[in-house]
Amino acid sequence: MLTKEKRLEQLLKQDDSHWRWGWGIAIATIVMTLVIAAQSKLYAPLLVFISFFPYLCFEWRKTKLLLTFNEDARYQRLVYTDFGIQWLCFVLTICLLAAYYADSLSPIIAIAGLFGIGVMSILAPYVINRHLHSLDAHHVRGKELREARDQRFRESETNT
Repeated sequence: MLTKEKRLEQLLKQDDSHWRWGWGIAIATIVMTLVIAAQSKLYAPLLVFISFFPYLCFEWRKTKLLLTFNEDARYQRLVYTDFGIQWLCFVLTICLLAAYYADSLSPIIAIAGLFGIGVMSILAPYVINRHLHSLDAHHVRGKELREARDQRFRESETNT
């Protein structure tokens, strides 16, 4: 089993390999959003797909890396559950927008549904990470990963 420092190092290494793709996808998403939004509002579900699918691909790669850190079945089930909830939120958002633009939902229900999906997508990873940390003391939480990224960024600024 890897220590927290080694896990953090591997997660940061994976981030390093993704940063170019991340920026490229972000720019392409903005351009596609402007082009598609100019065509019609009915393409909002397509915009959500274009915007968030690449993020899910990056999260899947992170999930596969996390699965290599601990072979405990409960740990792996929670890692899969975290990704599954993100995928579920993605699919529910597309379905909700599609139903709204097909005039099957009222605006209030659509807004309430989007709010609920947003809350679930924020709270679920927090709760799952707490459980993962209780199962494995070396589990790297999101906060620790963000702090390591920030520290690395500050160090690179002072070196240049």
